[in-house]
Amino acid sequence: MKNGIFAFAAMVLLLAGMASAGLSVDSYTVTPSSVSPGGQGTVQIVLRNVPTSTSTANNTLDNILVYLATTPGIQYRVNSPVAVGSLSANSYTTISVPFLVLPDAKGGALSTQISIYYQENPTATSGNRLVLATITVSNPAILSLSSDHQTVLSTDTINLTITNNGGAATRANLKIADGSNFSFIGKTSVFLGDINDTLTVPVQLDSRKVSEGLTSVPFVISYIDEGGSSVTDTKYLTVAVKKEKADVSFTQLEPIVTNKDNVLRMSVKNKGRALSDFRVLLTDENVQSKDNSQITLGNLATGAEKSFEIPVFVNEQPGIKSATFDVKWVEDDVEKEEVFSIPLAISSDAEVGIYLDAKPTPIAVGGDYTLSATVSNLGSYKIANVVVSLADNSAFDILNIQQEQYIGNLDNDAFSTVQYKIRVLANVTPGQYPLVFKVRYKDQSGIWIDKNVSTVVSIRPLGDGQAKGDGGLGYILAIVVIAGAAYWYFRMRKPKAIAK
Repeated sequence: MKNGIFAFAAMVLLLAGMASAGLSVDSYTVTPSSVSPGGQGTVQIVLRNVPTSTSTANNTLDNILVYLATTPGIQYRVNSPVAVGSLSANSYTTISVPFLVLPDAKGGALSTQISIYYQENPTATSGNRLVLATITVSNPAILSLSSDHQTVLSTDTINLTITNNGGAATRANLKIADGSNFSFIGKTSVFLGDINDTLTVPVQLDSRKVSEGLTSVPFVISYIDEGGSSVTDTKYLTVAVKKEKADVSFTQLEPIVTNKDNVLRMSVKNKGRALSDFRVLLTDENVQSKDNSQITLGNLATGAEKSFEIPVFVNEQPGIKSATFDVKWVEDDVEKEEVFSIPLAISSDAEVGIYLDAKPTPIAVGGDYTLSATVSNLGSYKIANVVVSLADNSAFDILNIQQEQYIGNLDNDAFSTVQYKIRVLANVTPGQYPLVFKVRYKDQSGIWIDKNVSTVVSIRPLGDGQAKGDGGLGYILAIVVIAGAAYWYFRMRKPKAIAK
């Protein structure tokens, strides 16, 4: 506004000079357009001898003197008055007035008065012209920021120091740039007032939406400068964001199985400060919560442990997989949030079946037999390090060197057969007897699984089977003996040849 008033006044005086007879001020310019305190510039004025009538067409303007008025904040580099000399009719001249803006000059528009006196010849008429030149002094505030600590937590209070090494900044206001993930707690801006040399204000920062690590806070400072203009200045303060982590540990109480509905059973233990309104939400895409509801555990005192259950569907490969949990709690009356990646043990739907065969059959009291056990992988994934063991049984003895037999790996739908030599005890009562196979293997998740597969074997009386389980060898031997005797009998009955 002040600049506009000065410019208008200067224009009025300039037009008045141009309209008057004799000496005319064509124009004036100030270079540079703005000067900082301690800087230099020049006022250039164009003077012209403009005859106003035929009677003054040849008049000369003599003794032209330029008087420079004292102006606060401005020091002219030439002595006043400045002698210009004479100016013939219809001619012009340019005068330059160098100046210095004093170091303590205030910013804004400074108006300096320049008076020009002359004498018209031959009429000896005196006259003067007035130039009101506007010199713009630029003295912006030079602001810088610092903080009492460079690491900020999710919610933190810092003492922000604003230093001004330039011109005055009044009615200052502080906010955080739009679009930033930083924000103030409980307010959108902080009124600062005047920033002269240094100003320290406490600022409550919320950085819960900011990623952990080194980043910058975009502070926006708006103020009125010395010239009365509104200025907006963005300053960046570099800080290290450190997320406040809840000192809690999660434990999976039992494995969950892939490709089926499960109940995920977990426990959480608080090893740090007391936490209020503790809540857990499973947000993982592969271990999917079936009701998408938040589990509220309430207050967790230091050392407290609580269990919770979440119905889930597991759409994940077997193994140790990390699942995402969103955890919220209240600490010091401020709600805080943290994302946990918790490893979960996911078992495969591994299942084994055992199918029996015996040779010879049927199995009878007192016989020796070979049991063939075919182990089949009925699950969807490969199982590894499969070991089969035939449990001790009261009805028979196991004749193998060792009861455990190693199979190795079985792909899904694959099978392998192991054999056991057994001898049914002679004093066993015929009937149904349980037969138990112990199978141990490692599933796709790396978890060892032990299973007992039970079946029933029927043992018949001695007369129903082949004695001692010799596979009919006794009968075969008997047939061989009878055949040999018959051969000998008929061979010996042949008449002997008569000797010649």
